[in-house]
Amino acid sequence: MEKRRFIIEFGKTQDHSIDYLLGILEDARITTLQAIANIPTAEIDWQFQEGWNTIGALLAHITAIEHYFRIEFVEGRKLTDEENNQWLPGMEMGPYLPQLIKKQPTDAYIIELKESRRMLMEALQKITFTNFVKRIEDYDPVTGCNLAWALYHMVEDEIYHRGQISIIRKLYKSHHSNPNFKVVDF
Repeated sequence: MEKRRFIIEFGKTQDHSIDYLLGILEDARITTLQAIANIPTAEIDWQFQEGWNTIGALLAHITAIEHYFRIEFVEGRKLTDEENNQWLPGMEMGPYLPQLIKKQPTDAYIIELKESRRMLMEALQKITFTNFVKRIEDYDPVTGCNLAWALYHMVEDEIYHRGQISIIRKLYKSHHSNPNFKVVDF
């Protein structure tokens, strides 16, 4: 398992602001991988209630969103029909939730997370500071956004979902260790 470094290295790219974001991306992913290490498949696919996200669905979402952000914001192109079919279930979740329950081991999700991050980092090696700060017509009709914000938002989303994974793990453990556990209707 990769270890957090607790340091962000500068000088990897031509611009320190890009180095800073790359360090944040790396640390966020390592922390996610540490949080899911050795989770049994039964826990990956467990739902607190019907329609609730599973850990596996959230991991599929993190992976799909990363591919989407790489393609749309870093590469600057639209998803192909094939890419859209591949990543839409993970991006949207909701009605696609049943097909995101795959009965695959944690290691399969780890491989997908590592591959999506490798592809993103490779694509980011080609950007310049101008690409990083250039206005993109997205998110806000008045201000738009830029690649720096889009990637920050992607990391923010991963961290948010890692919190959900933590809650699901606690609910799973409570449910499976307490025979009197009752699901409360929210």
